[in-house]
Amino acid sequence: MKVFQVRGLEKDTAVLCTPTQTFSLQRAHTSNMLIPIAPIIESRSSNDTDMDMELEMDTRIGSDLQADPYRIDDAILEDSPYGRQVVLDILDSVLDLIPISPRLERLGEILAKSQFEGWAHESASKDHLYSWEQLQSIVQASDKEILDWLKGHHACLIDGHWRLFRRRFMFEILRDILLTINALGMDASSVDMESICAEIENDTPESESGIASWMIKHCIISFSEDDASSTEAKLDHYNLSAKKVATFMGIHLLSSTERGHRWRLQDFMLKWSELLQEHFKADLQYLAGEYIVENDRGMDKNSTQQYIRYFSKSHLPLDPAARFTALFEIKPKWDGPEIRPFLRDLVLDEKKLDILLLKHARSVKQPGGGVVYNSRVIK
Repeated sequence: MKVFQVRGLEKDTAVLCTPTQTFSLQRAHTSNMLIPIAPIIESRSSNDTDMDMELEMDTRIGSDLQADPYRIDDAILEDSPYGRQVVLDILDSVLDLIPISPRLERLGEILAKSQFEGWAHESASKDHLYSWEQLQSIVQASDKEILDWLKGHHACLIDGHWRLFRRRFMFEILRDILLTINALGMDASSVDMESICAEIENDTPESESGIASWMIKHCIISFSEDDASSTEAKLDHYNLSAKKVATFMGIHLLSSTERGHRWRLQDFMLKWSELLQEHFKADLQYLAGEYIVENDRGMDKNSTQQYIRYFSKSHLPLDPAARFTALFEIKPKWDGPEIRPFLRDLVLDEKKLDILLLKHARSVKQPGGGVVYNSRVIK
């Protein structure tokens, strides 16, 4: 098992990955030089007619040399074959490892080209299909970070290749599951997988819908809570996650509208709640970093009308300066709780997020105690 790997394509800035974390590699020059050496070993082979001098690296250094590697004892030189050393290199720098956010944007880009939407729509071409080993070689992130992304986006391993379900197709499967739970009077916290599959197949056969039982099972498992121990104890009964289901349905509803189209916030919340079939509560916290709310003046000058539209952080630049520029082009002023979800993927923790805001935005304290951020760039 490899403890760490340097990952990236030929033109990428290399990163080092452990099984769970990603680090940038930065060369730092030192004031002192490091000179690694190895002993010159004199040895005689039974096949040799003359004494040969062979150079080899030997990691077995005598205890006296380990105690003080800079001290050369004349007695040791006379009695030991390690009397002379060879200089292997002269080093004047080291590589610093700095923890960074995983570079997962390429993962979304390559998997978007092969989204699964049923066997009827499959292409014979395998050009855009990727195995786990191929993802490891392409994506600059640790194994855990890649797997977490795949899990969070409900990806599935199909015939040895990792695939995303097309959002519309996944929506149809999840909608059928929620409707069937309703029809069978089940509790969303204890979903009988086999009963759901049988009922959907009975109602709409796979030959008509294109939805197979394994797709339904994948959807149920993918949208369930992560506590495997409780799932196993319930013997094929799964606890659907309110956050996962509500987030997916909300993003689908927002993103499926025409580009630039807005919902009245009240209408959106009503439609979103209808999709959740009363099993879960629609809460805008689930959609943090995926929308913006805009206030328009009503016909009455003293009233305002709130609108919501799709605006995902995944579509924003990864460079911090460019990210802030894009955000302030959309809105010149942002409340603190409003802007933070659009920046969290750039940093590892909240402390570094505060530093990022301090560097790229100007903060203004409000009379009520809140903070508003605007651009540092004067236009």
